[in-house]
Amino acid sequence: MTPGELLELARAARMVPITAEDREEFGRALVLQGYTPEPAARMAVGEILDNDGALQMLARHRIRYSQEAKAHV
Repeated sequence: MTPGELLELARAARMVPITAEDREEFGRALVLQGYTPEPAARMAVGEILDNDGALQMLARHRIRYSQEAKAHV
């Protein structure tokens, strides 16, 4: 994949809905990156916007794996 192709994929991506569970997981990731719990919780719940790339990636993983789990039932 070329950088140009990656840029086109990124531009074509649509935002997915963010859930409370996504934000909780994001807060957990912030703690693992070295943030103390209080700032991590504040950032995850109130400061990080729904269009944040890392938060969108978490939501995409949640959606993908929940769909895969349903397909295997």
